[in-house]
Amino acid sequence: MRFKFILFLLLFGTAVQAQEERDTTLRTCPISITDTVSNNNYFIAALPSILKVYRVKGKLTVAVEQRSQYFSLYFHAKNLKSGTYKFKPGSRKNKEIEGIYSFKSGEQASYISVSEGTVEVSFDSDKK
Repeated sequence: MRFKFILFLLLFGTAVQAQEERDTTLRTCPISITDTVSNNNYFIAALPSILKVYRVKGKLTVAVEQRSQYFSLYFHAKNLKSGTYKFKPGSRKNKEIEGIYSFKSGEQASYISVSEGTVEVSFDSDKK
């Protein structure tokens, strides 16, 4: 009886997911990062990108990926509202977010923190 119960728990436990995760493919890239010296745009608007939305320790994380480069937004507010958020490295306030541009080159990975700027955010609370 004990064996059947453990087998049931193993089979049932693998089929249940706590939260559904999906990646969304965007036709055009919503990110534009321009180098001030050479005027290069690292994210190409004409290429598709992948949008990932997930939570880490209850905080919303939004990541956009295109060709081994990533732009991540970390929201600190638990109750998210539409409005304007300011970039602050190492921030912990509700109206501040952290932004990180990271990229891979071979086996090495590097990242650059966004030091200043704003983001306009609108959340659609009607979606289920």
